[in-house]
Amino acid sequence: MKSINLIFGCHAHQPVGNFDFVFEESYHKAYRPFLHVLERYPAVRVTLHFTGPLFDWFEAHAPEFLERIAALVDRGQVEIMGGGYYEPMLCAIPERDARQQILRMQQFCERHFGRVPKGMWLTERVWEPHLARILSQSGVEYTALDDAHFLCSGLRPEDMYGYYMTEDGGHTLKVFPILEKLRYLVPFHQVHETIEYLRECATEEGTRCAVLHDDYEKFGVWPGTHSSVYTEGWLEEFFQALTDNQDWLHCLTYEQYLMQASSQGRTYITCASYDEMMTWALPTPMQRKLNNARQELKKQPDLDKKASQFMRGGFWRSFLAKYDEANNIQKRMLRTSARLERLAVQYANDERMKEAERLLHQGQCNCAYWHGVFGGLYLNHLRTALYEKIIGADQVMDQIEGLAGEYVSFEATDFDADGNVEGILENAHLSLFFNPVDGGTLFELDYKTVPFNFGNVLTRRDEVYHDQLREGSALVGQETQGDQSIHEMVKAKEADLDKLLVYDPYRRVSFRDHLISDTATVDTFWNGTETELCSIYNASYSMESGTDWVAFSAQGVVAGEESVMARVRKKIELLPGASHFEVTYDLSFDKPLPEGIIFGFEFLVNLLTGDALDRYYHSDDVDMGGARLGSRGVLNDISHIAARDDWQHIELGLRFSRPARLYRFPIDTVSQSEGGQERVHQGCVLLPCWSVSGVENQQFSLVVRLEINSTVK
Repeated sequence: MKSINLIFGCHAHQPVGNFDFVFEESYHKAYRPFLHVLERYPAVRVTLHFTGPLFDWFEAHAPEFLERIAALVDRGQVEIMGGGYYEPMLCAIPERDARQQILRMQQFCERHFGRVPKGMWLTERVWEPHLARILSQSGVEYTALDDAHFLCSGLRPEDMYGYYMTEDGGHTLKVFPILEKLRYLVPFHQVHETIEYLRECATEEGTRCAVLHDDYEKFGVWPGTHSSVYTEGWLEEFFQALTDNQDWLHCLTYEQYLMQASSQGRTYITCASYDEMMTWALPTPMQRKLNNARQELKKQPDLDKKASQFMRGGFWRSFLAKYDEANNIQKRMLRTSARLERLAVQYANDERMKEAERLLHQGQCNCAYWHGVFGGLYLNHLRTALYEKIIGADQVMDQIEGLAGEYVSFEATDFDADGNVEGILENAHLSLFFNPVDGGTLFELDYKTVPFNFGNVLTRRDEVYHDQLREGSALVGQETQGDQSIHEMVKAKEADLDKLLVYDPYRRVSFRDHLISDTATVDTFWNGTETELCSIYNASYSMESGTDWVAFSAQGVVAGEESVMARVRKKIELLPGASHFEVTYDLSFDKPLPEGIIFGFEFLVNLLTGDALDRYYHSDDVDMGGARLGSRGVLNDISHIAARDDWQHIELGLRFSRPARLYRFPIDTVSQSEGGQERVHQGCVLLPCWSVSGVENQQFSLVVRLEINSTVK
C-alpha cells in the first residue's frame, strides 16, 4: 500500500503592543477551540509554536491553557517548537540578541512543558545562510522553510518531501520544506481535496514526508474562518479524516519523523522567504512589473509550468530601504542593543540589566518592521509599542549609569547607515534625532519620561494594492468567505478610500522649511500640490554643534522674475534636565523678496488617533472647541498651539515669538490588512507661516519653543 507521512504544524503569534481585545478574541476564536477539537483526536499529532507575547498573555490571563498544552506534550500528541521569544526577524537583530531570544524561549518551554524544544520556528520564514550557524550554536536541530526557498535554490518540486542538511562554517541544521499547495488547501478547501492530494503524493516506499506548517490564526481568526472551521466543522472533519486514514497517512511531529528518517542530502538555500513576502519587499514599481510578468506567464501554461519557480521577488532587508520608518525603528533598536552590550560587563550583576534586555527584546518584535497583506508597519500602535520598549530600555540604562538631570550630550553619527552623518542631541528627558542632508529635519523626538516617540509618523506612499481602489475592484462591505485566503481577498472597509490616495513628495518629519506663496491653502498642503518657491525644503544643510546645541544652515534661490538668494539657519538648544527646547530661525535675503511670499516649517506629531475625544488641539490664544487631531483648518495670529493627549496625560506645545498663520491637517494612509483596505491615522501636521516679503534689511528672525507637559492637574 502506498503511504506518506504528514507533519502538521501551527504557528501562533500576536505582536508586542497589539490590543488586549485582539489577544482575547484570538484565544476564544482560534487558540482554545483548536485545542478542544485536538484533545478528542488522540491519533492526530501536531507541532505547535507560540510566540513570547502570547506566552506572556497566557501566563497572565489563561494559565490553564498552558497546562492543557503541557498535558498534550506529556502524552506525545503535541510537540512544542521553539523560536525567538518575542518573534524577532533574526536577520535584522544582532547575533547576541538572536541567541538570547532563542534561549529565552528554550527556558520558558523547559519551565512550563518540561523539555527544551529541538526545533525552531523561523519568523516569517525569512532565511539567510548564516542563520544555520546561529541556530546550530543555540542548540536548534531543525527548522522549516517554504518550498519556495528550496525551489529558487535549485531543487525540483518532486524533491519537497523530507528534509535536507544545510550548514554554515560546518555548523549543521536540518531544514524541512513546507508545501505551498497544502498552505492554500488548508482550511480553505474541502477536506477531501487535501486527502486526495496527499494520496497522490504517497509512494510504495512510504518514506516521503509532506509538511503543512502555517498560521494558527487561519483556524478561527482570519475573516470567515471561525464559522467554516468550527461552526461548520471543517477542523473536526479534517482530524477525523486523518484518523480514518492512518493506515496509509501517518501523522507525526517533526521529532517523531526524525527518529525514523534520514536526510535527503545536503543543500544550500539562498536568501528567501515565502513567495508573497519576497514580492512585498520589492519597490512598488518593480512589484507591479513582477505581478504583470506573472500574469503574462500564466497565459502560456506550458511555459508557466517550466518557468514560474524561477520568478521571485526581492530580499527581506529591502524593506529597510523601501520604508525609512522601518529602517528608523531597526537602527534605533541597534543603537540601544549596542549600548546594552557595552554596559553588560560593567553592570553584569545589576538586576536592572535583565529588565533592559527584556524591553529591548520586546522592541525587536518583527511585525512593525515590514508591510504586506498584514498592516505591520502601517499600524501606528505597533510602531509606538516598539519605540516604547526601545526607549524604555534606554531609560533603564540611564538609571543604571546614574545619568542625572544635569547632562546634555551631542553625537554626530551615521545613525541610519546611509553614508551621511546624522545628529543626536539628548538630555535626561529628550532625545532629538536630526538629518542634515534632508532639510536639517527632526525625524525622531523621544520623550523618555513616558516613554514615547512624538515623531512616529508614516509618510504616505503608493502601494500596489491601491490599484484595486483606483480601478474600483475593492468592494465595500463584501462578505468574506471561509474558503478565501487573505491573499485572495479584495475588500475595502469604508467607501471613498480612493480619495485618500495622496502621496507625499518627501518624508513627513519636523522642521522641514518652506518658502511658498501666501495663497496656499490647507488643501494644497494636504494634497502635496503647493509649489515650493525655494529648494530649502529638501536641501542638504550643513551642520555645526556644541555640547548642548546643534545648528543647520542652507541656501537656495527663490523662484521669480528676479532671482533672490535665501539663506536659512536654525539653531536648536537643549538645557540639562529640561523637557523643552528652543529653535532659533535666522533668514536673510540678498534682495527684497517679491510680494506674497511666506516662510513656514512643518511640525509632525503622532498621538495615535485623529478622531478620539481625548486627543485634541488646544491654544492659549483662541478657544479651539476641542478640535480633534484629524481635523483640517487654518488659524490666524497664533502664538501658541498644542496637541493634547488626555489618555497618556501628555501635551506637546509650540510657542512662537511672532504670531503665525497656522495650517493643520492629518496624515492618513490607506493600508492593506487581513480584513481589507482601511484608513489608518499616521499623525498630524502643524505648519506655522509668516510673511517674509518686505522684511527690514532683508532679514527675519524667529524663536520657537517646544515644550512637553503633563495634562494631569
